[in-house]
Amino acid sequence: MIRKTRFLFSILGMILVAGAVMVADTYAQQTEPIGGPYQSDSATVLLMHFDQDFSNDNADKYQIADPNIFGNISFLQMQGAGDLDYQVRFDNDSPDDKSHIQVPDTTALDLNGSWTMEMWVNVFTFGTTQDDWRRQPRLYFKAGDGGPDGDDVYYHANYHFNIFGTNRDFGTGYWSPDDGTHISIRSPDNVLEIGEWFHLTFIRDTSKQVIVQMIHQNAENKGRLPNANDDELELIHFDSYGYGADGLTGDPVNTSEPLFIATSPQNDTAFANLDGFMDEVRISNTVRNFAVPPIIKGVTSLDNQQAGETYEVEATIETLGSAGIASADLHYQVDDGSWETTTMAEGSNNLYTASIPSQQVGTSVNYYIKAETDGGLAATSPATAESDSTYYNFAVWTDSIEVFSMNFDEGSGVPNDDSQFGEEITFHSAAESPSYAAGDEGGDDMAFEFNASDSTWLETTSAVHQLTNFAVEFKFYAQDSVPATDTRLLAKGSSSAFYWSNYQVYFDPGGAMRPAIYMPDNGLDPCGSFTGGCLVMDGEDERVQAETWYNVQIGVKGPEVAEGDTTGRVFARFMDVATGDTVAERIHPTEAGAYNNSSSLKIGGSGGASPYFNGLIDDIKIYNYVPEGYADSVATAIDEPAELPRRVTLGKNYPNPFNPTTQIEFRLPQSSDIELSVFDVLGRKVATLVDGKRSAGEHSVQFDASGLSSGVYLYRLETTEVTKTRKMLLLK
Repeated sequence: MIRKTRFLFSILGMILVAGAVMVADTYAQQTEPIGGPYQSDSATVLLMHFDQDFSNDNADKYQIADPNIFGNISFLQMQGAGDLDYQVRFDNDSPDDKSHIQVPDTTALDLNGSWTMEMWVNVFTFGTTQDDWRRQPRLYFKAGDGGPDGDDVYYHANYHFNIFGTNRDFGTGYWSPDDGTHISIRSPDNVLEIGEWFHLTFIRDTSKQVIVQMIHQNAENKGRLPNANDDELELIHFDSYGYGADGLTGDPVNTSEPLFIATSPQNDTAFANLDGFMDEVRISNTVRNFAVPPIIKGVTSLDNQQAGETYEVEATIETLGSAGIASADLHYQVDDGSWETTTMAEGSNNLYTASIPSQQVGTSVNYYIKAETDGGLAATSPATAESDSTYYNFAVWTDSIEVFSMNFDEGSGVPNDDSQFGEEITFHSAAESPSYAAGDEGGDDMAFEFNASDSTWLETTSAVHQLTNFAVEFKFYAQDSVPATDTRLLAKGSSSAFYWSNYQVYFDPGGAMRPAIYMPDNGLDPCGSFTGGCLVMDGEDERVQAETWYNVQIGVKGPEVAEGDTTGRVFARFMDVATGDTVAERIHPTEAGAYNNSSSLKIGGSGGASPYFNGLIDDIKIYNYVPEGYADSVATAIDEPAELPRRVTLGKNYPNPFNPTTQIEFRLPQSSDIELSVFDVLGRKVATLVDGKRSAGEHSVQFDASGLSSGVYLYRLETTEVTKTRKMLLLK
């Protein structure tokens, strides 16, 4: 054991890792220093220094029994330990070790008020595969009742601090039985680094109804523990979650299980064991007076908005402790333009407001909030807005329009979204280039070919696709055989959580098609929240056949838009294109709209995982409304909007010759960034009429030449792909 300890000591002493941090600030201004070594006080429930023993500094006051020790655990004084002296080593480098500590249950350890939980941790090895015993180390875990032989409620913990090896992140939280959910925070991926010391803090403040996660490191040397009060700590991640803003009570469960340190009751199933080091484990039944960045909660998450109005954003911004808010700003970006900043106005009860100005149809807006304390600590919402470009987002549209359209008539290259939003399409495939084939209508009609052997699928992401009430229509043709079980034709949901899809159409065995929409607030039978069971089309005469064109319709008309009815309707049907016959149809009542998630829309597959569709898909249309009769028992085609131009055109000005004004018309097949300019015959620009993004369709611009002399002028339309020029004559 001594040799092994010396070996680990030598390895860790050589580890020097320099990394980018998400938030950085020294803590000279903090009222109470973070990191220890700590002294116990009246609020200290548990304090373990691991200085060659497992004693708890405040065990007598709270009548906490001595911890039980399991497996191969030792102490060592690591290089650069500073004032923290010795550290504890949990040796779990093999699946049979199961090294951990259990602190026997007592009332003092069952926390349901405010708390602060801390520790230092250094991970020596971790696992990433499903069968690895170190895949999800439980750093501390006041487990739910049930244990390894119970009903799997061990994860309904009074509190926990976990590591997720697959994502290399940290998770803090607890189970709230009244709310039926976990109140939790996960750090961004890839925060964890091997051989580096992290100080973890988990705060629950009942007066503010918020939980906080903070992760610090030694600013000078991330592989070394800092000395006490030497201002070497650096905040590398901060996040908060205001559970009250979501209408939750946030009350935690109390359990009779021990407090597990370095594992959970599942240690025998071998995936929850820490192979690494700890120090200064402290649990307090109060909110410690640490320097904490601003708490930003209750941020207005705007759904898609109408053109011609301003967009107001609100947030509650406050602090823990005595610090005040020095500034609060709303940052927003229109399409891919530069970021704009507006100061938020402070109102009563720590409510701050600001507005984003009106935008035109077809634009997309990103936004986030940033606040700073008078001590110089900053936070954003979303927490990683400035580190990994995670923003709130909405699109600008009008009611009753087509928000997505792909007719695949390009015949080559990556297909286009022909709607006025013109969203970018990503082509995923082992094939070198996209493939097309003849569609169901013949002639110039083309369809997109999905080759399962090449793992071909398409993907697009946009706020305009986040829909509560909608109708989706498309055609498909299965080549050679019916689609394999679980093949997705369309899926607006993540690959890891298709149950929560905005909508999806996939297959059961034998060609039974299963449309599905997730509606979390719907309690009506027979559908409930997930409609896959009530929309499945598995009758003997309802199954899809190979080598046949079908038209599919799916959607939801929520009660808020269902005129003359107290309930809405969820519907799905598919028809034989050749005969026009309805093969199968399902229509059911609903008291809720769909779950409008922000995941990408996937076409022909589930997002990088088998099975893939083998066949053709054509004429995908998505609408942000349900037209009259479409959700009724008689299949009704959606009225098509005015046909969009197939290419960029620049029309002749009228009148021509002119004096002094004339109209210039142009057409766009999709939303585009354009510039429309006027030049004299020497090539000098004399006017810019349009410079920016314009929606798909027809446009008309007036040119006033009052300040120009008679003569020939050129007007030029430029897009990212096309340039067109015409002449006009000014006669005065």
